[in-house]
Amino acid sequence: MNAIPPLKNFRRTLEVRLEDVRTSRFFRDRLSVALLSAGLIINGITLVSLVMRLKPVDGEVPIRFSSLTLFDALGPWYYPFFIALLALGISVANLVFAYHSFGRSRLASFFLLAGSCVVAIFSFIIANAFGVVR
Repeated sequence: MNAIPPLKNFRRTLEVRLEDVRTSRFFRDRLSVALLSAGLIINGITLVSLVMRLKPVDGEVPIRFSSLTLFDALGPWYYPFFIALLALGISVANLVFAYHSFGRSRLASFFLLAGSCVVAIFSFIIANAFGVVR
């Protein structure tokens, strides 16, 4: 009959789980925290630079580049934000996977976090390159 637990129990369970995550070995490991911080900082810099540089326009802007045909697709002015948000989503997903794999394989966890840093760097380059084109 009572399928939904009271809100107080849910909040208490959530607080306990967040405290377990905060005190876990993953967040005490300096390399993990450094890689995580680097990826999130680069993603933040990407978003801030796009917000400061991109201005809304009525027309379409180039969104795809090929070395053979140069710019060959047009789209909305906010397309570079999709690139930055995709990189942020990949970083968050890799963080979750790295957190869960840290106890079993620290190396796999480090590779996931390093991969999110690489994705963040490429996202910064690509999003800002398309952000410059007018």
